[in-house]
Formats: sequence, C-alpha cells, structure tokens
Amino acid sequence: MIHPHKGHFVPGITIWKQIVDDLQARIDSGELVVHQKLPGEADLAEAYGVNRHTMRRALQELAALGKVRIQHGRGTFVANNVFDYELVERPRFSEWVKKYNKPGHNQILEAEILLLLDLPELPRIQQYGVFPEFPRVAMVKTLGLVGEEPISIARHLFFGEALLALVEDLRAGRGITESLRLHGVHDYTRMRSTISAASASAQDRQLLKLDKGETVFICENVNIDSDGVGIEFSTVIYPSARVRLVYEPG
Repeated sequence: MIHPHKGHFVPGITIWKQIVDDLQARIDSGELVVHQKLPGEADLAEAYGVNRHTMRRALQELAALGKVRIQHGRGTFVANNVFDYELVERPRFSEWVKKYNKPGHNQILEAEILLLLDLPELPRIQQYGVFPEFPRVAMVKTLGLVGEEPISIARHLFFGEALLALVEDLRAGRGITESLRLHGVHDYTRMRSTISAASASAQDRQLLKLDKGETVFICENVNIDSDGVGIEFSTVIYPSARVRLVYEPG
C-alpha cells in the first residue's frame, strides 16, 4: 500500500501535479517496481486526501509520461522503462543502449540466405533504386534486449555477395557492425526511415512480452554505404509503451 503524507500539499502548485511528482519519485527510486499493480483510483484518492477526478488526472499524466499503464477492467500498473531511440544518421544498436548503463545485445532468432525474388518486401525495396539486384540476400532476424527487457524485433536484409557471409558470422556470435567491417563495409548511414503504428501480432506480443491490444511502432529503414549503394533494408518493431522514437534535426 502507498502511504503518502495525506493532504500535505505545497500551496501554489497544482495538486494533481504534486501527486504525479510523488508517484514518479516512488517509481524512479524502486519503491514501486515494474509490473506492480497500484491501489484502485478510489483508494489512491483516499490515501492522498483528494477527490477521484484529481486522482484520475494524475494517473492519466503518469500514463502519458510512460510511468504507468492503465488497463481498463484490470487496473493501473507500473510500466516498463521507456527508452528513447534516436533516429540518427549512423544507426548502431550498441551505441544506443550504452547510455542506459545496462547490458544490451541482439539475440539471433533466424539467420539464412533467401532468394531476392521471394522477398515479400521486394516492391518496397525496388522503389528506392539504391539496392543492387543480386539473386540472393542475407536475412537475419534479431530480438534486441536492454538488460532483460525486450525492446525490438528486427528483420535485416543485407545486399551484396560478400555480405551473404553475415549469416554464418552472426550465428557464430559476431555483431552486425563487426561483420560488415570484416566484409568491406566500414561505414554505413541511414538514408530513410518510414514509421507506422499497428496492433502487435500474437508472435510479437510473445517475443516482446506485451499484453493483448498493445501497439507497436514499425520502422522501415534503408541504409547505404559511403558510395550511396544500399546495403541493408530492415524492418524493426518497437513496443510503443517501452520505446519512444526521437528525431532531432541538425
């Protein structure tokens, strides 16, 4: 049970905002842990000495901040950590997770060589006009984790005869950037990303540990080498409750 100092609010500051700050501090300190169910709205309102409208406003704000998730009919739960993924010119998973001071890694789910003409993504790949039409591509599917939290499912398609070796490299435990360097790609940049939203499929929910009805971001990326040649087309799925996509121009 949460035991706030009932009615001890600072004059001149909106009460619901003070409740938000108090609950957020409890979450950030670890007093309230991920997936913990909070008391009901009426009980929280009683504990803080406020009406239910004020308490509801505070909980809605906490949900907007990504600190809690409100599931109608089930209650309010402490949410997973929210990670900011910046859409930068040089996308590197390892660089992204460093700032969170948690071990990050990609778990290989699938790795195989596919025929170009069999790819369901082929019409979208061809519209960019930067990918060489080799008959085969390397496909690697990964589950990205920060600590123990799953934060992405990625399907990578690599173009170029030399890059077919990525399949065996990644099966052997090498990272994507390391393997690309090994086969002649020393730098690559983001040419374009297209983002959409959808309900998570049953398979996505299982891998990302999501509840039914949760949404995901789908980020389709085109990466090119220093000569402007397309080397990777990827589709990455992020849980919208756990990852925010951030773009800062300049």
